[in-house]
Amino acid sequence: MYDFYMKHKNRVDRLAFFLLVTLVVYLFFTVFFVYLAPFFFGLIIALLMEPLVRFLAKKLRGKRWIASLICLLLFIVLISSLGAWLVSTLVRQISAFVDSAPMHIEEIGDRLEEFNTHLHRLNANLPEGVYIPEVQELMLTVVGTLFGDGMRDHGMRFAVGVPNFFLNFILALISAYFFMADRERIFKAIGNACPQWIRKQWSQTKKGLSKAMGGYFRAQYILMVMVGIVSIVGLLILRNDYALLLGVLLAALDFLPIIGIGLVLIPWALFSLIMGDIHQAIGLAIIYGVITVARQVMQPKILGDQMGAHPLASLMSIIIGLRIFGLLGLIIGPSLLMVFVAIYETEKE
Repeated sequence: MYDFYMKHKNRVDRLAFFLLVTLVVYLFFTVFFVYLAPFFFGLIIALLMEPLVRFLAKKLRGKRWIASLICLLLFIVLISSLGAWLVSTLVRQISAFVDSAPMHIEEIGDRLEEFNTHLHRLNANLPEGVYIPEVQELMLTVVGTLFGDGMRDHGMRFAVGVPNFFLNFILALISAYFFMADRERIFKAIGNACPQWIRKQWSQTKKGLSKAMGGYFRAQYILMVMVGIVSIVGLLILRNDYALLLGVLLAALDFLPIIGIGLVLIPWALFSLIMGDIHQAIGLAIIYGVITVARQVMQPKILGDQMGAHPLASLMSIIIGLRIFGLLGLIIGPSLLMVFVAIYETEKE
């Protein structure tokens, strides 16, 4: 066994390194993420701001802590401005909806009455013993479900979750500052805590991993542009006055796999259907369908081309990641594939 290991030492070490990374990622996102999420997002913020931190630190003659503080303040201003815009827009839209609520309620009532009439006719032609509930019965069931114990439980979770969210957000900002200001010291301490063979494998893999990560984000940008173009063109066909703005927002939402464009397009299409705007409902459904199909078809190919992996491998990483980690697997699966590609490229050198 020892002779086999010495003969294939590099390959065995790289395979062990990949299995170790996979195990660490799995344990982190399935066990420890709930405890370490603020620090994880703080690290993500720090990595995103790193180019700007380096630029400012050079201008400030190496005073990285000042550059980190400036970048963190800029990030807070950006997030606060975006949040304020979203809240003000939401309040304005809700106010406009409340003002027109009587008209909407009357229209919905008319539509429900027409639907009830169709159900009565359908029930009259059904065999004995087969019954379709009326709209009122269905609505009472839905209301009972939403505003019963489930609503109370969700309300309690929301009440507890709001302060936790803000606490985690503050912790993420604080940890982001330390990751930016003391980047070299923190990463050096982590490196010193790792065994020698892990440090060696990481130093050999780091260049290929950076290349693969760059390819992954380029692929996501290409997909985001595709979603934006399809959304804008579709909304222009529907003669929407805010086609450009909504297209950009949908592209940004599609970049976040946990959210996705379905969060906007599906409720919007259903609401249009209820309001009797069949043309818009069908148009929104078509836009959602085209984007979903195109993304699923193009994503493996684009990921494979940009990351240097076969499209089948990219597709497998997405599906396996989704099965194991849920929606987060859409990011974790390709990330592990990036590690594997980086190790494979190192093996060829």
